[in-house]
Amino acid sequence: MENVISDYRTRTIKTPDKVQITFFDNKFHCWDSAAIKYPKEMKQKDEYYLYGFQYTKEDWIEARKDRNGVPPEKNPQVKSRF
Repeated sequence: MENVISDYRTRTIKTPDKVQITFFDNKFHCWDSAAIKYPKEMKQKDEYYLYGFQYTKEDWIEARKDRNGVPPEKNPQVKSRF
C-alpha cells in the first residue's frame, strides 16, 4: 500500500479574467470571504462555498458563526451523555 500524503493547504489563484478562486483540499472553500470573487466589470455576484458546497451569502454567514476552532470534546457547549 502506498503512503499517500494529502496536501490540505489553501490555495488562491487568479484567472486571466481576474476572477479570484480559493481552494482547500481541491474543493471551493473559503471562511474569510467568497470562494469565487468576480471583478466589478463582470457584474456577477460572488459565490460562497464551504468544503465544496455552495451557499447563499446569508447561509454562509450563518455557517461561519458555528465555527470557533475548539474540538467538540473541549467545547463547553457540547454536553456528553455518558
